[in-house]
Amino acid sequence: MKLLIYKGLFLFAAVVIFSSCGKDKQLMFSELTSVYVEASVDSTEYTFATSPVTVVSDTIDIPLRIIGTAATTDREVTFVPKGGATAKEGYHYKIGKTVIKANEFSATVPVYVYRKPGLKDSVVRVVLELKKNADFNLGFSDRLDYKITISDILSKPTIWDAAWSAYFGTYSVVKFRFLLQVTGRTNWNSYPFPADTRFMSQRAKNALLEYNQAHGDMIDEFGQVVVFP
Repeated sequence: MKLLIYKGLFLFAAVVIFSSCGKDKQLMFSELTSVYVEASVDSTEYTFATSPVTVVSDTIDIPLRIIGTAATTDREVTFVPKGGATAKEGYHYKIGKTVIKANEFSATVPVYVYRKPGLKDSVVRVVLELKKNADFNLGFSDRLDYKITISDILSKPTIWDAAWSAYFGTYSVVKFRFLLQVTGRTNWNSYPFPADTRFMSQRAKNALLEYNQAHGDMIDEFGQVVVFP
C-alpha cells in the first residue's frame, strides 16, 4: 500500500514539474522579440563645419539589432525623441524608416540632419529612445538611447579618442582645422580603414613640417605646440 502511495506521489510530482516546465517554455517562446541599439558608441556629435558650404544635409546611420527570432513579415520599431530636445524634428533632423525587415535580425535607421543658419552659433541636441510596441519588447537597458548633437561649429569628433588620437594626438581646434585642410577628409565620426589613417598621418606630418619651416611652430588655442605622434 505504501509503495502504491509513493508511486502515486512521484507521478503527481512529475506531472506538476513537467507542466511547470511546459508553461515556462511556452512563456519563453511566446514573449516578444526585443530590440536594442547596436552602435559601438551611444552618440554622434555632428558638425557641418567640416563640410563644404554646398553640403546642406547628411545622414547619421543608427544600427539596431534584435534578441530573439526573425519574423516572416516586416516589423515596425518605435524610435522617438525624448522630451527636452533642442533640435526640432522636421527642421533640424528627420527620422527615417524604422523597420526590421522579414527574416532579418538587424536594421539601420537613417536620421537625416539639416544645415540651418542658427547652427553657426548654437548647438542643438536630441536623444532618440526605443519604445516597446506590439512587435518588440525592449532589449538591454543601457542600449536603448542614442544621442545626436548637431551644429555648424567646429567641434571634437565623437570618436576622436577611440579612432584618431593614436595618429594625431590630443585634440585641439587649431590642429583639427589644419587636418581638415591638409587631408580633405570631411567625415570624422566614422571609423577609418587602417590604410587611410596611415596615409593621412604621413600627409599631416609632411604638411606640418612644411608649415613649421615656413612659419615656425604651430601653436594651438591652449598655447601648446601642435605635434603629431
